[in-house]
Amino acid sequence: MHDGILYTGVPNRQELKNAPGIPAADSIGAGGTAFIECLQTIACNPCEANCPTGAISIGAQISNRPVLDAKKCVGCGTCVSKCPGLAITVIARKRDDATTVLSLPYEYFPLPSAGDTVAAVDREGRFVCDANVLNVKPMSAHQSTSVVKIEFPEEYTFKVKSINTFHWRSNNG
Repeated sequence: MHDGILYTGVPNRQELKNAPGIPAADSIGAGGTAFIECLQTIACNPCEANCPTGAISIGAQISNRPVLDAKKCVGCGTCVSKCPGLAITVIARKRDDATTVLSLPYEYFPLPSAGDTVAAVDREGRFVCDANVLNVKPMSAHQSTSVVKIEFPEEYTFKVKSINTFHWRSNNG
């Protein structure tokens, strides 16, 4: 059986391992670090063009996959809202209370609100844990995609990738 992004829409371990935009787990900065799961070579560069610290580079060939310099990334999240492929998140670990904060692109309505509890899911949409919504930055003239920031137990740092909208809607009308 085939697996991977081209066959299932979900990247396999090897594809993620080879992605130049995914930093090492131990390089997550105090304010957060971008994780760029851009796995295909397409002509695209909004992440590079909008990164205020120059942490993301595409290079001369616009179809190169983005490379992240984790030392330059401050976790601002500008790239999350600018990526048309919804391939970027920002992960920050809060060591004091053993939680992780994940900023993720979100293009569904209604938007959740700060204080809501949502179902955090993995890449395949399977439930991982409950998460608390910390804030929501709705799409605007300056931001292409809404960004939802959630918090959940640190043990799920590299499992959680999104939130399940159907779970939230069923609990919130």
